[in-house]
Amino acid sequence: MRFFTKLFLCTIVLMTMALSLAEYYTVSLSLESAVGHQVENGLEQHQLITYAIRSGMFNASMEDDLQEETVKDIVIQTSEAMSVQLQVYNLETKEIIYSNSYFGNQDVFSNTNIELTEGYITYELLEQEQMCFLCVKSSFLQSGYTLELLTIWNVTKIFEETSMLQIQYQKIFFVVMFVAALLMFVFSWILTRPIKRLTEASEKFAKGEYSCRIDTVTKDEIGDLAKTYNQMADALEEKIHALEFTVQKQEDFVANFAHELKTPMTSIIGYADILYQKELSFLEVQKAAGYIVNEGMRLEALSFKLLQMITLEKMDFLLEETDMHLFFQDIESSISVTAQNRNILLKFSCEKAFVRLEYDLFKTMILNLLDNALKSGADKVELKGIQSKNQYIISIKDNGRGIPKNQLERIKEPFYMVDKSRARKENGAGLGLALCEKIAILHNTKCVYESKEHIGTTVTVHLNICDEEIM
Repeated sequence: MRFFTKLFLCTIVLMTMALSLAEYYTVSLSLESAVGHQVENGLEQHQLITYAIRSGMFNASMEDDLQEETVKDIVIQTSEAMSVQLQVYNLETKEIIYSNSYFGNQDVFSNTNIELTEGYITYELLEQEQMCFLCVKSSFLQSGYTLELLTIWNVTKIFEETSMLQIQYQKIFFVVMFVAALLMFVFSWILTRPIKRLTEASEKFAKGEYSCRIDTVTKDEIGDLAKTYNQMADALEEKIHALEFTVQKQEDFVANFAHELKTPMTSIIGYADILYQKELSFLEVQKAAGYIVNEGMRLEALSFKLLQMITLEKMDFLLEETDMHLFFQDIESSISVTAQNRNILLKFSCEKAFVRLEYDLFKTMILNLLDNALKSGADKVELKGIQSKNQYIISIKDNGRGIPKNQLERIKEPFYMVDKSRARKENGAGLGLALCEKIAILHNTKCVYESKEHIGTTVTVHLNICDEEIM
């Protein structure tokens, strides 16, 4: 059963129960109040009639001996004067002295064994032929006579008025229920419409329409739910795009890796086949062997950097406090020969500070960045380390060919090379900067690249200085 149907039916049921109970209690209280007033009036009238009959009998007994006929005349006069149906019964002779009631001479009380004493009054509501009567009975002793008095009032009108009131309530009930049903139908539709839209949006999202959102209008729980759904959809869309981007990067990685393997392997197999099938001169053999060695070195560099990248993702490294002055001296001794062979001026300058590093990895990163700078066509490369407040800033600057602006964001991608032909001649595979980025992340930093074509490139790395320097 749909929520709309549940809400509508539950509301109608509750409305029906509430109106029915209201009708029942209103009619019941009205009837109880009317009957109560009538009983009070009947008891008062009964007492007045009793007093009138007893007064007449007392006066008659003072003048002469009181006869039963005289008692009957007094009862008739009282009945006519007070316009009441009554019945007088002689308890001694067991005979009815007078009766003008609707019931004749029959004993109308359901309990005929009630023993009445003087001053005791009882009453009962009786139904007879679709009519209702209030019957009041009492007994008294007067002038030697023990009499039982029964007075009767027709209260059918009270029940008829109650029935009319009940009919009016039923008419009001059906009108109210009809109007309530229409209003609840509209309200239920309004309340459940956002939920239906939310369901439709969820179904579209599940089918791949990740841009599907809900316009939130209401400021209630449903509106909050819609806002939460939109936030969830935004987060999921970002995650999905990130996953798609990751998958695409992995596919590109595999494709580039296969391509980078294919190129040197093709050259190696080709030159090896020439050496195997043809008789060549010493210079030709030397040239072919040179190509094989060069491509083999490319494969070795590729496999080594791939192994480093895989290792970085699966291992935890301990960062130790390192004297940056000694670190720069180590870097200078490692790269100076390469710079001299390329006739490049290599300039070092550093301020003393202590920084937490994984020494070998960070050295690999700096050497990779310097190697790129030396291969950029520059004639001068500068490595600088300075303190700035609580940070140590390392910068590598060259005056080489620079990197085009539209390619600057992609240089960190694995296998991406700005100049592929030049990179392959230098035994490059496009993994150096990707490896540098992973090492930087391990040190809670990143490599920031600034470059202009034909002017040069600057790489900057920011590291936190240790709180206390070791002297």
